[in-house]
Amino acid sequence: MSLEEVRPIIDCFCQILSLHGFSIITSETFRLAKYDQNEATVPLYKLIFELIHFDSNPTNQELFKNKFSQMSKDEIVNIIKDDLYKRGYTYDHFLSLDNNMEKGSRQLLVCLGWLIYHIKFIEKCMKLCLKSISNDNQTDKDQNVKCDLIEQIKQAKRSNLKVRSRLQAIEHMDLQENRHMSSFEIQLYQYPHLISQYLIELDKEHHKLSLFLYWNKHENIFWKWMESVLDQPITIENNELLRDVNCQYLEAERQKFNAAIDTLDSALVQLEQLWISNDNHQSIERDVSLIITSIDTQISSLFNQLLNNKSLLRKKSFSE
Repeated sequence: MSLEEVRPIIDCFCQILSLHGFSIITSETFRLAKYDQNEATVPLYKLIFELIHFDSNPTNQELFKNKFSQMSKDEIVNIIKDDLYKRGYTYDHFLSLDNNMEKGSRQLLVCLGWLIYHIKFIEKCMKLCLKSISNDNQTDKDQNVKCDLIEQIKQAKRSNLKVRSRLQAIEHMDLQENRHMSSFEIQLYQYPHLISQYLIELDKEHHKLSLFLYWNKHENIFWKWMESVLDQPITIENNELLRDVNCQYLEAERQKFNAAIDTLDSALVQLEQLWISNDNHQSIERDVSLIITSIDTQISSLFNQLLNNKSLLRKKSFSE
C-alpha cells in the first residue's frame, strides 16, 4: 500500500489529534517512521507521551505538552516505558530502546498503533465531542456500542447543518419577516456579529464531526498500512537487511493472529447485537464490560506474540 493511498486517513488522524490539543504532527512523520528514520523519533515520543496523559481538560493537556520540553530524555522515556508496560505492551524491542531518543522511530510507530487501539482514542474523542455538543452527563452511558456512537455523530452533523442553514437564512432576512422568527432569532437578527460567531463555531464542529465519519469509513486503510510497518525489514548498523529464514512459519503465525482477530470481531458483533436488543442494559452491562476487557487483553497478547515471533525469526536469520 502506497503512502498516497493512506495519506488522507493519516492526515485525518493528525487533524483529530490537533483539534484535541495535541502537538502538531504530520503524515510525513509517519512515513519517515515506517522506514525507521531518526527524524521521526522525537515527534513520536512526544505524541505517545501526550497520549498516555490524554485529558479532556484542555488546560491539563497543555500542561503535559509543556512538561515534555521541561523533562530530561531519560525521564520521559522511562515514564513512557513504565506506563505502556503496565498497560500490557511488553514488546522487547520497544522496551530495549535507548533512552537518548535518537533511534527506534519504527518501534514507536508500532507502539502508537497499539496504544490508540488499546485506549480507544478515537472513540474517546467522539464521546467528548458529543458531550460538548449536548452538554449531557449521561452521554457516556448511552455510547457503549460503537455503531450507536457513529449514529449519534451522524445525527449531530445533521443537526449542525440544520442550525447553520437557519442562521444563514436569518442573516439574509429583512425586517418584514421578523414575525416568522422566534424571540431568540430576533435577538440574533439585531446583533449580526453573534450570528457570525455561532457560524464559526458550527463550522469547527462540522469539521470535527466530518473527520470522525471519515475515520470510521476509512480506518481499515490506516490499520492495513500499520500492518505493513511490521513487514519492513530491520536494519543494522552496517545497513545490511535481516531476512527471515522461515517465512512459512511467520506466515502461519500471521494467519493464526488474523484468524483470532476475526473470531474476536465476530464476538464483538454478537455482543453489540445483544446490547441493542436487551432493554435491561444494567443487567448485562457488567458482564459485557468484562468480556470486552478480556477480548482487548487477548488482542494485546496476540499482537505482542506476533511481534516477538517475528523478532525471534530475524535474530535466527542473522545468527545463521
